[in-house]
Amino acid sequence: MKTNEEPILVAIHCLVYNHEPYLRDCFDGFVMQKTNFRFVAVVHDDCSTDHSADIIREYEAKYPDIFRPIYETENQYSKRDGSLRRIMNEAIDATGAKYIAMCEGDDYWTDPYKLQKQVDFMETHPEYSMCFHKVEVVSNIEEDLNLYGHLEEREYSAEEIYIKWTVPTCSVMYRANILPNENTSVPIIFGDIYLFLRLAEKGKIYNLNFAGAVYRRNSGGLSQQHNVQLYCHLADQYHYMEKCFPQKELKIISRRKECNYLEQIIYAPYFEGQWKYRFRYMWLHPRLFFSSFLTTTILSYTPLRKLKHK
Repeated sequence: MKTNEEPILVAIHCLVYNHEPYLRDCFDGFVMQKTNFRFVAVVHDDCSTDHSADIIREYEAKYPDIFRPIYETENQYSKRDGSLRRIMNEAIDATGAKYIAMCEGDDYWTDPYKLQKQVDFMETHPEYSMCFHKVEVVSNIEEDLNLYGHLEEREYSAEEIYIKWTVPTCSVMYRANILPNENTSVPIIFGDIYLFLRLAEKGKIYNLNFAGAVYRRNSGGLSQQHNVQLYCHLADQYHYMEKCFPQKELKIISRRKECNYLEQIIYAPYFEGQWKYRFRYMWLHPRLFFSSFLTTTILSYTPLRKLKHK
């Protein structure tokens, strides 16, 4: 029987924002875990406007040895200054856990031995910095259902997990002490891929041969949003990641991803600050830039439109 005097081996990293319809599934996946070690769940509610915080309080009262909640009165993610990352890092560091498992509030675990299987692997394979596993995808878009159908039980390289959506975040476990003093103010929107590439620098990455979670592909989720402001943030992210990961293969992937978002930005209706992105696109793709410049800028001026219609 595990007691509060035992050291915590695993800390679950759980971010919640307006996840009320899904949260009980997520938390039930935590409490059903059967392990020979102690684990806790650091659950961060980012000032949800639904009843997510009430559900967290309910589970905190029922399972006080597992749940360690953080309740915000101001949304931290929207600040985009690293506050959310810093708060979570400090809370998880305080647990003293050796491993960190990830699961956001709209996903959930289905295998009661998930944590035990991953810890067993990490304990016997010290050369690996991270492991993950297969998941079932729930989505109303048919093409999403096979999002991770290509996964095999084997080691994966940094290039493989970067070029294609390879690692389901809700399946990840990694060593807690492998990335000390990480800068939390980096311009990163999708922090998971940045984390995975950092971990790949420190050790190997392995996909285990079991399906242990459900990943919800929500139409309202960040990865499904399409707007110019998000494209700008993502272009900045991949521009930054090109500098962070200068290896030739990773640099090519970062530049390709940055160009994809820059192209969306330069064809968008004019907004303040758009020129910065246009010049970056010109630097990366001069010929394509001048083509887009002619179609989206010069022909948009009123005198030219008048001449065109005379």
